[in-house]
Amino acid sequence: MKLHSLLSSIGLACTGAVLISSTAFAAEPVTSVYIGGGLAYSSASGLGGKIDSAMAAQGLGTSSTADSSSTNPNVRLGYQLNSNFAIEGSYDRVGTMNVQSAVSTPSADTASGTWKAHGLGLSVVGRLPIDNKWSVYGRLGAEQWRTSLNLTSNTGGATNAGTSSITTGLVTGLGTAYSVSRNIDATAEYIHYDRVGSTSVTGQTGINAFSLGVNYHFM
Repeated sequence: MKLHSLLSSIGLACTGAVLISSTAFAAEPVTSVYIGGGLAYSSASGLGGKIDSAMAAQGLGTSSTADSSSTNPNVRLGYQLNSNFAIEGSYDRVGTMNVQSAVSTPSADTASGTWKAHGLGLSVVGRLPIDNKWSVYGRLGAEQWRTSLNLTSNTGGATNAGTSSITTGLVTGLGTAYSVSRNIDATAEYIHYDRVGSTSVTGQTGINAFSLGVNYHFM
């Protein structure tokens, strides 16, 4: 089983366990609005080949290589329904991945450019406290991505591809949080984003991200 599949399953199980436990046991509500942000290290394996598949659908024969990782900021806005359960919106970025392509058809050329994406997400977050400071949490939701691919000839040739797509995919995550104070949490989370990009327009891939962040609760 792949690592992201294993951790995604654990994340789903964690979220489910919290939902069940919060129903079975009456916890005192701790409602709050919170805002947060952080930095995420994102990786996409085999992106060059997926770009080639999209270019082939548009009549270009290419052999491409692409960056496999980038580090980008993210922003979170959430509503904590109680001590175990929250609904969270997010803005996430994946970019910029530099791309180099050798073009074989319709004419020989070389091209370079970028592949990048940004998305808006909505997730259910379930949290299980370990003690009065530490907790673990799972995430389950969906994210809508706008992905762009731009390639320009290095030689002044005819190669010029500028495409974009909008797709929606599943989001799963597993993380841990540390309560720095009554209002501030520090978080570390593994997240998997599914279906980033289009198979026939920009190239589609899954993204694995490791994020470090801080949330501030307005109480």
